[in-house]
Amino acid sequence: MKNFLFISIEESFFIIFIAILVFGPKKIPDIARGLGEGIRYLKNAKTKIKDEIIKNTHNNDQPIKRKKISNYREKKMNTPPYSIKRNH
Repeated sequence: MKNFLFISIEESFFIIFIAILVFGPKKIPDIARGLGEGIRYLKNAKTKIKDEIIKNTHNNDQPIKRKKISNYREKKMNTPPYSIKRNH
C-alpha cells in the first residue's frame, strides 16, 4: 500500500483524531465536501487553461477532441465551490 504524503497509518489516525477534537464530528463532512469541491474546481480550471493553450498553439482548424460528459456533470463542473444552491 502506498503511503499518502509519506505518513504511516497510525499518524493518519492521530491527525483525524485531532481534527475531530478541534472541529467536532458534525463539521468534518462539511469540511471534506468543501475541500473536494475546491479540488474539483481547480482541476477543471487547469483543464480549461490547458485546452486554451493547446487551441492557441495549433494552427490547424481541427477541433480538440474531448471526452463527452453528461449535462449533469458538466453543470456541476461549472459551479464554483461553496456556492449556495436554492430551490425556487
